[in-house]
Amino acid sequence: MLSKISVGQLCGFLFLFILLTSALSQALAGGALDPSDVPGTMNKVNAKTKNFQLSVVVDLISHVSIVALAAMLFTAFSPFNRSLALLATLWRVAEGTILAINEVNNLVLLEVSQKSVSTTGNQSVVLDSIGRMLISTEGWGLKIGMVFLVLASLVYAILFVTSGAVPLALGWFGVIASILAAGGILLNIINPNLSMASFLILIPYEIVLGFWLLIWGGQIR
Repeated sequence: MLSKISVGQLCGFLFLFILLTSALSQALAGGALDPSDVPGTMNKVNAKTKNFQLSVVVDLISHVSIVALAAMLFTAFSPFNRSLALLATLWRVAEGTILAINEVNNLVLLEVSQKSVSTTGNQSVVLDSIGRMLISTEGWGLKIGMVFLVLASLVYAILFVTSGAVPLALGWFGVIASILAAGGILLNIINPNLSMASFLILIPYEIVLGFWLLIWGGQIR
């Protein structure tokens, strides 16, 4: 059975698996870390220690899968345009690596959060400052990872449109979704108070692409 599964279909599975594990991790962690309420965020992390630890494990699996997806995508689509496929692959590997390193930051945050519960005075202030730094670092790591994701997504979408490797409408969907996502991230980096909700359009695009590859990926030549 496994011998009949193509590289393209494996790409489709990994697209969907990464989205699923990312959603599961967010649910376990109780949502994104809030830099505007450091004490409250640290208390939440400490109160859900087991769930937070599990979310880190799930995230690591997801990030390793990103690197695996990068390799599978290069194998499947480099025959159409090796240069574009290699560039996009390097960016997705960078994304997965940065996000994986971010999980080390989260484990340190968990340890600091646990210590902050039983401390008072100056030590508590110091731990709060460390927690603020860790939460800020996690946020920036996530943004940088998303920048590489959007760049890779745009390059592959261009490859899809120019090569006909996937339906033209799906390729153009990827181009538009990637540009909108890039705009949302850029605006948020310039002004953190601005929403980067337009980034979310990548989710339906990757779901559609994932299912298309899972069903018809075996036809890619």
